This record gives sequence, C-alpha cells and structure tokens, in this order.
Amino acid sequence: MNALRRFIKVAFTKPVVSNALKVALVVGTMLNLINQGDALLQLHFDKVNWFKLLLTYTVPYGVSTYTAVILHLQFNIGRHSAVETDLMCQTCNESIHIKEQELVPECHTCGINTHWKAV
Repeated sequence: MNALRRFIKVAFTKPVVSNALKVALVVGTMLNLINQGDALLQLHFDKVNWFKLLLTYTVPYGVSTYTAVILHLQFNIGRHSAVETDLMCQTCNESIHIKEQELVPECHTCGINTHWKAV
C-alpha cells in the first residue's frame, strides 16, 4: 500500500474524523468569534464573510486530521498497526509484513532499538 493510500485510509476512519470535527467546531468557533465576532454577535449577517467563516472551520479540521494520521502511521513496537503494510527497519533493513490491528513487533536484529518505516 503506498503512502497516499495509507494516509487517506487512516484520515477517513471514524475516530480521526470524529476528533477532527470536534476540534474544528471548538477552534473554528473561537477563531470566527475573534475574527468576525462583532458582526456575528450583533446578528449583522450581511457583514459576515461566509467564505472566511467556512474556511476558518476547515483549517483546524485539516490540521487535526493531518496530526492524527501522522501519529497513527508511526509503527512503534507494541502498538497496534492502523493499516496493513510492509515495514522495514531503518537500522538494519529487515522487512516484515504487518496486518491492520496487529501488534508491531521488535526487529529480530535490533530488538528494542527498532525503528520501523512503512515501505
């Protein structure tokens, strides 16, 4: 599975989407109140820039999603893999195949010093 497919698969999982929506709602609302609070609170909707209002929600959604995906795609020993993929030890180049939700093992050569990378 290539990097983009892995990224997209994790980005659309229920926990990632759910958390990103929550972050976007809270952070986006705070930013909209900071940037356009006068117009919003006074109900002067003709003065609200609706494009900026929507964009202000999409930015924290995107940042939250990106951060969650990057964390989910770290293959640390003892954690469950978020996707099925091939891994290579960055120290000794040993390769393994790991299935989704399988525990990430230690490299046979490097032990606890294993640093896996998806290939």
